[in-house]
Amino acid sequence: MCATIALAQFSAAGDPAVNLETIASYAGQAGFARADLLVLPEYGMGYPKKGGDFPAGQTLDGPFAAGLCALARQHGLYIACGLLERTGGDKLYNTTVLIDRDGHIVRAHRKTHLFCSPSFQESDHFLPGDRLFQPVDTDFGRLGLLVCYEIRFPELARLQVLDGAQLLVVCSAFVAGPGKNAQWHTLLNARAIENGVFVCAADHTKPHVFLGESCAYDPVGTPLGSLGAAEGMLMVRCDVENLDAYRTQNPAILQRRASLYQMKDGRS
Repeated sequence: MCATIALAQFSAAGDPAVNLETIASYAGQAGFARADLLVLPEYGMGYPKKGGDFPAGQTLDGPFAAGLCALARQHGLYIACGLLERTGGDKLYNTTVLIDRDGHIVRAHRKTHLFCSPSFQESDHFLPGDRLFQPVDTDFGRLGLLVCYEIRFPELARLQVLDGAQLLVVCSAFVAGPGKNAQWHTLLNARAIENGVFVCAADHTKPHVFLGESCAYDPVGTPLGSLGAAEGMLMVRCDVENLDAYRTQNPAILQRRASLYQMKDGRS
């Protein structure tokens, strides 16, 4: 079983309808190429101009999510995309939805670890989610998911792999800056190597804000492809059926001595 993953990289506008049109173009390309999954960035629904406000949030049955579901159904592919979820409170959730080929939301993950720096506090706009992502079985493998800043917390990836994830999808809005290119690739590659899984990540590109560099790594750390700073789409193939062969080369995940380190929640 070889999964074909499409990673779309674009610069989100402040208008969800405009972004949905952009996503429709990528979904058409991905469907034509017979991709199994289209991975879109975090904040795929919209990102403000400098100093502006995020677009108004929507519910999971709102027009943006409904548009994603229609695209997944039309093109017969899974879609992972970030949106701004409104639940009735003063703040939104930074939520990523995973939609199946029939156009149904099979998982909605609220970002658990919010990025906070001196220049930007994600917690000013969003509430943190309080549930880990539970991997999803698909017809091309068992999927795990991380959202941007969550790649800096190895436990989040490890717990999903212990729950059977063969491929980790990352929807991101990773910012540019000194050393950020190295951090991005190092963290993604590390999550792949230490867990013996495929990692496929989509980022935004926006001048002077986001990094771009959407990319993928196999379970032994070999790059499967990478975009630069420009908008575009990267297609990669992930041979999840032969995960055991990769883990013969890189067996660390199989050699854990769980009795020596047990997590506080009782899992090891």
